[in-house]
Amino acid sequence: MLMELLLALILIIVGTKFASHLCHRIGIPAVIGELLTGVILGPALLGWVAHTDTISIFAEVGVILLMFLAGLESDLEKLKKYLTPSVMVALFGIVFPMIFISGAAHLFDIPWKEAIFLGVIFSATSVSISVQVLKEYKRLDTAEGSVTLGAAVVDDIAVVLIVSIFSAVLSMDGNTSSMGVGFIWDLLGTKILFFIGLYLFANFILDPLLSLTKKIVAVEAETAFALALCFGFAILSEHVGMSDVIGAFFIGLLLSRQEGKHEIEHNISVISYSVFIPVFFVSIGLDIELSAFKEYAVIIIVFTLLATLTKLIGGYLGGRVTKLDRSQSLIIGAGMVSRGEMALIIVKMGENLGLINEGLYSAIVVAIILTTLFSPLLIKYAIEKGTPA
Repeated sequence: MLMELLLALILIIVGTKFASHLCHRIGIPAVIGELLTGVILGPALLGWVAHTDTISIFAEVGVILLMFLAGLESDLEKLKKYLTPSVMVALFGIVFPMIFISGAAHLFDIPWKEAIFLGVIFSATSVSISVQVLKEYKRLDTAEGSVTLGAAVVDDIAVVLIVSIFSAVLSMDGNTSSMGVGFIWDLLGTKILFFIGLYLFANFILDPLLSLTKKIVAVEAETAFALALCFGFAILSEHVGMSDVIGAFFIGLLLSRQEGKHEIEHNISVISYSVFIPVFFVSIGLDIELSAFKEYAVIIIVFTLLATLTKLIGGYLGGRVTKLDRSQSLIIGAGMVSRGEMALIIVKMGENLGLINEGLYSAIVVAIILTTLFSPLLIKYAIEKGTPA
């Protein structure tokens, strides 16, 4: 078991680094190479690496660390400044896929309940892919980078709430009497408490805690405690029904105001980009199954196109409505296209709820991954289009 894991890690680490190098040489985002490494090494082609539970755990740690680093590298004041555009972009980016993808799914004779759930799946945005590309092109700490990051976080929270409502309504099975105070509390109360707790932690506990870590005589004590906080808040946000990356991002954002953030960021980057983050990107490619193309080719093509266009146009319109220029709005729209891990989690929930059969499940996963592959190329195009010659 251990030897199989070590061999898989060797293939992933070496494969992603060579793929990233090749992508840099031909001028495309490095994350494309990492995603395609998963397709090549996985069941779709060579079959050398399987998507095991251990690989999934490494991948989950990778995306948590990636979002923690995104928080560390962000400017809290800038995110506050662009809160309104972020909310508008998230709103457009949820409504458009909900309408058009649900409608298209129903045209394929998928019942309305399942069709609406498909709209929910494609409403989710995977900020992790966009963060990686924006970092690569040094656009994360810009107006468009801040709006993309803020909108994706708002999007994640909103979609989690929508899925929670959907699941709760299905579980009631027509018994509306259970929609009382307890229902509202389970839906919203714990999430509100999480953010209240985060605010209190930031104002009364964080600084004394960090002062204490500076007095501890141990190798990389500050980095170790930062990692502990990252994992702790990931657990808390998961516990209250949100994505673990939301907790990791927000604690990273709070630490971004601290003096020693650059050393923490450097140390965690070394750990993350050496192992965990490459495993995360490869794990997405491992889910591709070419057999899904045979039976569901039309559905895959239609869903991929609609998933790309609804987020691209929705994000662009959200930016324009809030007075951002065309170039910034196009980058934001492109940054919202990626679905990745969030959509994959929701589609798995749909399968567990009995809303998605096995064949359709594979087709949706392929459409999600294809959309995720297109996103970095769209971001690159949008950045180059908006850069003066």
